[in-house]
Amino acid sequence: MNFCPSLDPKPMQAIHEAAESTQRMIYRVAAQTIVVEALDAWAARVIERLFAGWYLIPCSATPHGSLDASLTPDIVIRSSVKPPEIPQGWTQFEIAGGGNCFTDGKTSYIDIEGSMVAIARPGHAVVEVWTNGMLEIQSPALTRVVTYALAAALRRRRLFELHSGAVIDPESGQGVLVIGPSGSGKSTLTVQLAAAGWSFLTDDVLVLGAEGLEVKAWPMRRCFAITAETFAASNFLQTRASLGYMQSRGSGEKYVKRQFFPHSVFNSEFKEHCIPQKLFFSQLSGGERSQVLPLSSAETMARLIRMNPWSCYDRATAAEHLAVLSALVKQSTGYSLLAGKDLLDTETSANLVAGYTRD
Repeated sequence: MNFCPSLDPKPMQAIHEAAESTQRMIYRVAAQTIVVEALDAWAARVIERLFAGWYLIPCSATPHGSLDASLTPDIVIRSSVKPPEIPQGWTQFEIAGGGNCFTDGKTSYIDIEGSMVAIARPGHAVVEVWTNGMLEIQSPALTRVVTYALAAALRRRRLFELHSGAVIDPESGQGVLVIGPSGSGKSTLTVQLAAAGWSFLTDDVLVLGAEGLEVKAWPMRRCFAITAETFAASNFLQTRASLGYMQSRGSGEKYVKRQFFPHSVFNSEFKEHCIPQKLFFSQLSGGERSQVLPLSSAETMARLIRMNPWSCYDRATAAEHLAVLSALVKQSTGYSLLAGKDLLDTETSANLVAGYTRD
């Protein structure tokens, strides 16, 4: 999950600056409550700034001890404190974005450039964070640390992260997920569909959860991020860029993306959730024309698991995670999308996807 605090036009609430203050900060997301305990003022400020870029609704921020004792923290975060030693001999693997995870199948430690996330450490909070000093709040390393901590906490609230855009067809009402890693074309297609009048949720990260017999998707990141190529090809975005507080992120021409708040740019409606019924697994083809290939249920499930490695790594939540993915497959139809350059055109994108949501 990336964040865009510098784009938020609303002033942020000040944090009490006592050097050693402990605060419990309560947030709501997808009808669930997340409680964060920040053990110093800097850590509290980090949570406030990063969470402001996601659809996490603050409920309160109060001194430790003033809350109902039943509200135990989901995440505990502190700075400038040495993390625990990682046990020897544990299974190790690399994680997306850079870093390593060490696990014995029950407890996990995630090391990201000297910062640590501990998950399910016996006798401690479910998720603990030690940052490698007081890092720059906008640093990618700090964002990844907090992202992994939040995702682990959400899994224990039966909400499972997925890198996916999400829109709703205005005619059929079908929820569409555009699934893929960074650079797969999912933001480009999501933006084009929103520009064509499709209701939007997110272009990048959402969470899945079971509600009754259905699987729902809720958006996480507030801002959209698009490549210079997508921006240059869209007259719609160019004429409305100033409305969305559009700024650049990243360094080097290849990596620069423009961020903006979709609520200010699109005429279409924002939706707080959707019921996914069409799943498009996107990858860039390099060709001129896009291709869509149907996937079997087994192929769709395999692709979802590849996009959700924690459905296997985090054993405490694996069964429920896989059950939600399985239910998603049953209620949806999966497709492989080989995204061509024609998806830079709004009308072409809308017609392509509508051919599957209105059949």
